[in-house]
Amino acid sequence: MKLKMFDGIALVFSLAVFLLFFLYGRSLSRDEGYLLIQDSEGESLYSMAETRDVVIEGPAGKSVIHIEGGHAAFSYGDCQDQLCVHMGEIEHSGEWAACLPNQVFITIEGGPDDEEGVDAGVY
Repeated sequence: MKLKMFDGIALVFSLAVFLLFFLYGRSLSRDEGYLLIQDSEGESLYSMAETRDVVIEGPAGKSVIHIEGGHAAFSYGDCQDQLCVHMGEIEHSGEWAACLPNQVFITIEGGPDDEEGVDAGVY
């Protein structure tokens, strides 16, 4: 089978479009990811690249989550034992923290760590 001129042009065009989409997708995956916050009201997403405090009202009172420089942490909680505050910062994809009395769960999704970490462990 012999390629004709328009077949060659179509092949080159298809490869160019594939390469552009591939490079665009790779550039999107280089961001810092986002913080997924789950509470009794639902789920919220926040960029890890922006500095902000997120206040969540829960059954035990108020929880404050501080996001800055690609790190997130509970900075305040109305719960008695303050375990969520003592958990410290999370910064890598897949890391999580929780405030159980207020039913708030935070986890980092996406970002550059998403493909580098261990996918599963076997013992």
